[in-house]
Amino acid sequence: MEKEYICPCEEVDPDNFITNEEVRVLLETQDKFKFKQEDYYRLYNCVHCGACGTQNERFLLKQKFLKDGNQIENLNKTTETIKTYGTPFKYNKSRIKPLKGLNKNSRTLLYFGCFTTVKVPSYGENIAKYLLNNHVDFCILEQEICCGYPILCTGEVKTYDLMVEKNKKFFLEKGFKKIITVCPSCYMVFKKHYSDLGIKTEYFTEYLSPSQIKKSGDLIIQHACPLKHIEFPKIEEELKIIYEKSDYNVLNIPHYCCGGGVGHQLRVDVAEKIALKRMRDFKQYGGHISNKEENERFITTYCPDAYWILKFYGKKEKIRFQLKDPCDLLM
Repeated sequence: MEKEYICPCEEVDPDNFITNEEVRVLLETQDKFKFKQEDYYRLYNCVHCGACGTQNERFLLKQKFLKDGNQIENLNKTTETIKTYGTPFKYNKSRIKPLKGLNKNSRTLLYFGCFTTVKVPSYGENIAKYLLNNHVDFCILEQEICCGYPILCTGEVKTYDLMVEKNKKFFLEKGFKKIITVCPSCYMVFKKHYSDLGIKTEYFTEYLSPSQIKKSGDLIIQHACPLKHIEFPKIEEELKIIYEKSDYNVLNIPHYCCGGGVGHQLRVDVAEKIALKRMRDFKQYGGHISNKEENERFITTYCPDAYWILKFYGKKEKIRFQLKDPCDLLM
């Protein structure tokens, strides 16, 4: 039977691709065999975009890989960095600039995530400014503790559980009732682990609304795979409506993973191939269907990892669309 999804990992690294059926068989028979070190390339081929529907099962195979005594380069160093500094980044000082108008006593937390605060701080700042301009009450932390997702992606669950417990204890002590996240990974982790504690988790896109000042230009939206495929199946259409009501012309470019998120943490070679493939979509297909001048061509995404991919690889491929964060386009 023909697959109903497109797997970016299979397309760029077919020799190491594991099908859904193979995943099922491996899990059912896992007590009868041990993974070898060379299985790393097969098991870590997946960027966990969620298109296939077996992203959680593939996490379990990674856990078995480590339990079977195999190694991941620099994993021990990464776990020590997370335990010591609270994030995967040793030089983890938040680069988010101070914001005026915050309610330090708010029971709603705007949580940026490790990647945003270190790699794309202006992206996070604009989201915070947008929320403040729309009178959303929230506070932020001077120093966040990693949600744990980056280490979960390796299969090392002990450190992941440690980060979850640290955050749960801290959030309860602070009395938070709601967390608004800027990162899809953080959203999935908090939604899974905190709802039973009475802490509601929301994604910042739930606060976006059409601009009151009419805009113009052609717009490409690179969607966040975990949200589109798993958490918010209707998000593509909902965001299209918001930007079209703001008078942008949203270009219809079929979705394809950008290679961000889990990708550039482990199998960088796979992530880079996927990223370059997606940038060529924007360069060739996007450039073909847009009839606007370059100063009226925009590209955006509501995922900080994807934003970095667009910034780095978009420049590398010289795509002719100006990169804007989703809130900047509406402010």
